[in-house]
Amino acid sequence: MRSLALERRSRALQADRTLMPSSWALALLLTALFLALTPGTIPGTIDGELAYWVTVALAERGHLAIRTSLDPYLPAIVERGFLQPGWDGSWFVRYSLGQPLAALPFYLIGRILGGPDSPTARLFVNALSAVAMAGAGALLYAWGRSLWDSRTALLTLAIFALATPAPVYARLFFSEALLTFCLLLGFRLLFTRWPAGIALGGLTLGWAVLTREGAAAALPAAALALLLLARNRRERLAFAGYGILGAALPISLLLWYNVYRFGHPLRHGYEGEGFTASLLEGVAGLLFSPGRGLLFHAPAVLLALPGAYLLWRRDRVLVLTAGMLFAGYLLMYGRWWAWHGGWAWGPRFLVPTLPFLLLLAGEAMARPAGRRAALALGLLGFLAQLPGVLIDHQRFHTELFVERGLPDVPTIWFRPELSPILGQWRYLWHGIHWAPALHRLEEHGIPSPIAWGFRLGIAVLFAFGLWGLRRPISPAPVLRLHTRWTSAIPILLLLAGIALNGVALARWAWIRRQPFCDGAGRLCLNQRFGGQVELAAFSIESPQVRRDEDIGLTLWFRALRPVTEPLSVYAHVLPADHPEAHQVFQEDHEHPASLPLPRWRLGQLYSDFYRLRVPNTVSPGRYVLKVGLYRRAPPGGRIPVDGSGADGVILPLPIEIRP
Repeated sequence: MRSLALERRSRALQADRTLMPSSWALALLLTALFLALTPGTIPGTIDGELAYWVTVALAERGHLAIRTSLDPYLPAIVERGFLQPGWDGSWFVRYSLGQPLAALPFYLIGRILGGPDSPTARLFVNALSAVAMAGAGALLYAWGRSLWDSRTALLTLAIFALATPAPVYARLFFSEALLTFCLLLGFRLLFTRWPAGIALGGLTLGWAVLTREGAAAALPAAALALLLLARNRRERLAFAGYGILGAALPISLLLWYNVYRFGHPLRHGYEGEGFTASLLEGVAGLLFSPGRGLLFHAPAVLLALPGAYLLWRRDRVLVLTAGMLFAGYLLMYGRWWAWHGGWAWGPRFLVPTLPFLLLLAGEAMARPAGRRAALALGLLGFLAQLPGVLIDHQRFHTELFVERGLPDVPTIWFRPELSPILGQWRYLWHGIHWAPALHRLEEHGIPSPIAWGFRLGIAVLFAFGLWGLRRPISPAPVLRLHTRWTSAIPILLLLAGIALNGVALARWAWIRRQPFCDGAGRLCLNQRFGGQVELAAFSIESPQVRRDEDIGLTLWFRALRPVTEPLSVYAHVLPADHPEAHQVFQEDHEHPASLPLPRWRLGQLYSDFYRLRVPNTVSPGRYVLKVGLYRRAPPGGRIPVDGSGADGVILPLPIEIRP
């Protein structure tokens, strides 16, 4: 009898193996699905635009600073604190570096096909989210396949890909998709219990922190997992060491980035923001509010409670790790002043925890009653996500806060009638504000050959994914490295971390000792206007230009004492032999550095970039630049220069305009 039972079990396992799709095939299918939902560009979200600007600056100029003349909406972005002045007055994005670095290969592909900062480059950069979320889905399926049969693993994946906010963030250039992938891959590697896997898991989790500092909420869960996975004290110390070695590299890169931007490893771009919200309001809003509640946007996660109870019997480490991860995210972002995530869809900050909740829920789905409940809750989740996928969620927020003038406060998301799910279903019913743009990529400025090539690429991914579904695989493929590499990976990460920390410390010391005008093409002026504002320095990209080219001018200002009135800046191009003559051409900025002077911090340098296009009608010759401050509001007039009383400063570097 026993041999008969074993034979039946073996046949059932073999049948399940034959029906079991491979993870890579599902990854291709998910990538094709998410890319097919593309909006055709980077949607008009501040987070996505800023990350894209950093990628462009890194690829085109080898620099991480943002020039303040890139975007017509930049003054509003500066005023809201999304850009912060660095130690040298350059403007830096307050967000971290992980997402722009990950987007760099996608940008380079788009640049090769369509040119620098082109619609094609934007299309490919936005594809990062689709690829990352598809990778997270494949990882979830592979992990689930090691726990249950393939049918349960597929159901778990289907709920993740169709009945949670995951598909919405797969089509947006937010950091949620990359964070979800990094966290899931990092914990999966930790659970391998082999040294190189733990070190690489630490590296991946550290990259999540490099992508968003809030991912540090996952680190206590990682420490708990390593503690529970170790079998004795010696293994605990070894696992902790491997994990720290892996995480040290990206976290060191984060510290270096802070030094690069703000001159100090512990200074970040979130000054003035903090954990000031009511914990009760934030937690209740993230879980139960109609506008942002997890249970409204992903009701299938309710099965995580019975699933955790059932899974406790055979995998307590996973239950405790997933529970602590979710609790850490919920409590941290429940206290964050913007727990609602701004103009987002659903509980944005909890999206990276969804795969872990579904790993718990999958244990309940493995049973008939749980499977029926999952199908019902999954249908509700699909109906909740459909308007978010098909309709641009920014449009409903614009209706609420711009057209209707409602206050943009967190408590508004507790009002059922203002739920974005209901609002966007109304748009969907009327067929307006359609978001997917695969069929109209050309409307976004993408050349037709590239647009059709992109569509063909999606079709090829879909075809290969379907082909891969027909290939049986072993139920639990395991990555194995040579013993030499297993030992070398932690050592290489240690050396890289030491080197990067050395670079960060050296740059910090250099910044503290280096005069501001020494190098970098900056020339000091130290000219003061009205005893209030100092024009500290300037730089010109090239003193020799041709007609129809740009003169790149950067001015550095600082406020010497509080300024109570807004002042504007002019930059005039004058003949070198007659500087008192009328300007030949000019560029004015309403606010220097795109920020009203009354909002400047005393003593802080602010850079202001000008791109003066040389008209085709200008005669060749030598010219000079004259800059100054003036009042736009009555009584008007220019601000005199201290000492000379002149109405401006002629920069001591002439410009030569060639034919």
